[in-house]
Amino acid sequence: MEQMKNNFKSSAGMFAIAGTLSMIIGAVLWGSTGTDLWATLATNDMKNYLTKLPEAKTFLVLNTCFWVLGVLLMGVAIQLMSKLSRENIIPATLARVVVNAAVPVAIVSFVLMVSLAITISSDNIQNSLLFATNIGWIGARLDDIATLSIIGFAPLFLSISGHNIWIPAWLRVWGFFAGLMGLLAIYGILVPDAYFLSFTILPVGLGWMIASGVVLIKSKD
Repeated sequence: MEQMKNNFKSSAGMFAIAGTLSMIIGAVLWGSTGTDLWATLATNDMKNYLTKLPEAKTFLVLNTCFWVLGVLLMGVAIQLMSKLSRENIIPATLARVVVNAAVPVAIVSFVLMVSLAITISSDNIQNSLLFATNIGWIGARLDDIATLSIIGFAPLFLSISGHNIWIPAWLRVWGFFAGLMGLLAIYGILVPDAYFLSFTILPVGLGWMIASGVVLIKSKD
């Protein structure tokens, strides 16, 4: 029985680490394109953004594939982690509800954002500015909401539910900090000039996922 539980923990940990690494690879691919939809929306410079998309399309498609894979893997990890905390059913259930809602939202946001690179050509940029701005805004905001949910609020709820069960004190504090960064990200969504605040959750939340994965893989009953 103990061996089965340890295997369960190891599986949850491996899913968490694999999902996070997939998200990081996707982010590196996205960064290599030189396109930044969030900055574009903040500066209202959609025309310049669209002119960069044809050359960046291949990397943006690859980036989207890694992000979809990453969010699915992290979703599985959070589901498994929540089942380690049956004694604290309310926060564990909240973690599951959050991730069940956020994963499909994330995938929709990824598809919406990459659709700009696929559906808009250099010949119809001028006629597509309003459409691209609307689609880009929806995609970016959905991505923000999904991100703060999966690596902000889910770690917070897991840190509460797993306290004295599998979450050590230092990781619990880290989880509360991730939740705080989730609240800060909400402010970044609501205030256009503070859009960069929605990115502050990334190192904290992704770091928590890796750290929790290592804790689970190394833990023995």
